[in-house]
Amino acid sequence: MGYIVSIKTAIFVFPVLAFLITVPYMIFNYRKYGSVNKLRTLILYSFILYLLTIYLLVILPLPNPESIRTTYTDMLNLIPFSFAMDFIKDSPFALSSPATWVMALKHPSFYVPAFNILMLIPFGIYLRYYFKCSFKKTMLLTALLSLFFELTQLSGLYFIYPGPYRLGDIDDVIQNTTGGCLGYVLGWFAVKLLPSREKIDEKALEAGSRVSEIRICLSLIIDTMIVYIPYMISKTTLPLFLFIALYFSLIPLFNGKTFGSALLKFGIEFENAKWIRTILRGILLTGYFYLIPLGLLYIMNEFNKYADSLLFICLFVTSALILLLYVIITVAVVLLNRRLLFDRLSGTGYKSTVLNE
Repeated sequence: MGYIVSIKTAIFVFPVLAFLITVPYMIFNYRKYGSVNKLRTLILYSFILYLLTIYLLVILPLPNPESIRTTYTDMLNLIPFSFAMDFIKDSPFALSSPATWVMALKHPSFYVPAFNILMLIPFGIYLRYYFKCSFKKTMLLTALLSLFFELTQLSGLYFIYPGPYRLGDIDDVIQNTTGGCLGYVLGWFAVKLLPSREKIDEKALEAGSRVSEIRICLSLIIDTMIVYIPYMISKTTLPLFLFIALYFSLIPLFNGKTFGSALLKFGIEFENAKWIRTILRGILLTGYFYLIPLGLLYIMNEFNKYADSLLFICLFVTSALILLLYVIITVAVVLLNRRLLFDRLSGTGYKSTVLNE
């Protein structure tokens, strides 16, 4: 039952953790490869979910601090292979009696060590397949991870508790390390069946030679924050859209990049009339992402003031549907990697600089 609770907790916590790391993860990938590879993302995010799950399996369930009356020496076992003696002494297993074999599998003296081995098998697979670790390095990293778990337990969750609430056991390190080594062996199948790390990198660089709309939109979000934070600090009474329009119209004039696009390693290109088209793009971009939604929200708010009238209710609903349609079309265009309206009207092109730096 405790295992299930830990796994459920990991599933609930993971989306929050994924939300916090997604933007830094995307920035790193766009800077290194120019794209975010789907298979790499699946591998790394599943690895994070896996690590979160086994960590919660180690620390949960958390007891009441007042119930802890143990000392560090009471909850420490430094005698290796005690689990083997416990199995011989406590298990109902008898080689001459097949009826006891299934009973032995259900006994803690078997399933606890077995679970400790199974728990780190995926770790060994990940290390061999994606992180390209040798057998010795896999063994070392698995032992260190297991040691970290045991010290976490022995310290009473980093001394938050007055004493350890779980046993710090050298046998757990032995079992976990065995699992990691078995995972390394099983990782051979992953190496043979899945694309290699080099192939994933090659595809990512190939895709990164073209600047995707998601990459462009992420740079726009970064640029908007660069403008918005100083704007809020300055407490000026001038409208925000004026600063946004000036930023996107003037900054790219210097070298064809904003701070956001430079961070994600791509530039803006025009076939001709660079200055005029750059300024036009800044104005159109501001209108599309700022003035249109803000204007629709303002109109909806005005119509809502007269909600007792059927006409204004209809106008409110109509404006809300227009706003929803605007959002759906924008998201669809970005996900389908089509050029947004302001880029089409200004004749904007984009060039990735990942391979040039």
